[in-house]
Amino acid sequence: MLSKELKELEINELIKRTVLATQPITVEYELTDHGNTLQTIISELSAWGIVHRKKIVGK
Repeated sequence: MLSKELKELEINELIKRTVLATQPITVEYELTDHGNTLQTIISELSAWGIVHRKKIVGK
């Protein structure tokens, strides 16, 4: 499931996948410039989640 999600993010040019010639093979992922445009939205969702969790769980 994770590999499917990563592939979709790559197809949508939100992340870049780099395969390194190591043994065993290492794969690195990084946000693209296009992916970085979501940073503000992700931060706002994170802040909302923290407040919502405090409301529901009381923590």
